[in-house]
Amino acid sequence: CFGRFPKFNMTDWFNEQLHPAIAQSLRKNEVIFEDKTDLQDLVIFKNETLGRVLALDGVVQVTEGDEYMYHEMMTFTPILAHGRVENVLVIGGGDGGIVRRVLMHQSVKSVTLVEIDRSVVDMSLQYLPSISAGAFDNPRLKLVIADGCQFVRETADRFDVIIVDSTDPLVPGEVLFRREFYADCKRCLTAGGVLVTQNG
Repeated sequence: CFGRFPKFNMTDWFNEQLHPAIAQSLRKNEVIFEDKTDLQDLVIFKNETLGRVLALDGVVQVTEGDEYMYHEMMTFTPILAHGRVENVLVIGGGDGGIVRRVLMHQSVKSVTLVEIDRSVVDMSLQYLPSISAGAFDNPRLKLVIADGCQFVRETADRFDVIIVDSTDPLVPGEVLFRREFYADCKRCLTAGGVLVTQNG
């Protein structure tokens, strides 16, 4: 049965180590953009099955082909469970997929997106525009380029839902998995507010 598959060169593949004994590989049909920002390594490449893929520090963050599954669950579930959401905070998620789904809800009056790396926003707008689909132009969105931990520690604003769309618990996202961060998020929630995070 192995004779059916063509031979391939592993240098044409993006390899991500998930656990000590598990990895995933995606064929890089074309590298569209690659850069080392002040905070992380960023690469966008095309895959024949998943479309364009964004990876940070060797970890896949989003793909055009399946982003809706992640983004819809991260947004629709807390917003619908809450039932009367007006103000939403999104930490991370510079690709815009989360804010796009939040803005689909007419009850939402404002969304604050706090992204630590402006390059993620800029490169996503340029090379992955279908993910945000115009969300960055919505007047209900306020984009803040800042450290999410510092933002929740210092802001006086309160939110009905906080969505943490972070990288895995590695630098720079590691601080978004600490007890102090969660305590600051709790302080920023309105009564009955909901916090949702991705956990790797």
